[in-house]
Amino acid sequence: MTSSALQLLLLTCTDIGERSLFRAVRLDLSISPGQGRSWVDLSRDNGYEAGWQDHLRHLQSVGRAAFPLPWETTDLFLSPRGRGITLDGRSASLPLFVAWVALLAGRPLPAPFLATGVSQKGTDALTPAPREYLQGKLEVASAYVRQTQGETGVPVEVWVPAGSSYDLSSLQMLNVCEVETLPEAARRILGADLEETR
Repeated sequence: MTSSALQLLLLTCTDIGERSLFRAVRLDLSISPGQGRSWVDLSRDNGYEAGWQDHLRHLQSVGRAAFPLPWETTDLFLSPRGRGITLDGRSASLPLFVAWVALLAGRPLPAPFLATGVSQKGTDALTPAPREYLQGKLEVASAYVRQTQGETGVPVEVWVPAGSSYDLSSLQMLNVCEVETLPEAARRILGADLEETR
């Protein structure tokens, strides 16, 4: 197995006082032969909350149960682009899981790849997102698509948990796709034959 890398765009929400700030954060991911560990780049004043490593272990556990890929013989490296970024949100569950599977399976991600969704420890299910958290992320995704493809571009898929609440009336640049679980998302985005990879 060889090393492999990709860049991931995370749709984030940060509460500042009584206001929520929605933005996109870029994260570089790479894999290389190892012992199934995860590494986070802490340079440029970047960091992570205590629960982030537990979150990665949860995603790895779901992946091991769903796909026969080299989870135990590959290390994952995460490096936030920019400065002063703290990795702490479980809403990265959906995009991070799919990206991790893509790296291990040698599959390309869609370009652009836009997704957000929380998976709680002990389950592969995605938790439906309330409108107050999802709507702002969808607006950031829509703005990103307009900036990169222009107003006349084809709507881009954005993946969210099934049963989430949102309003698409002002988000014509997005095609919202709902998924119930992390493995379902990986199969639909990367191909249904992931079990046959490598």
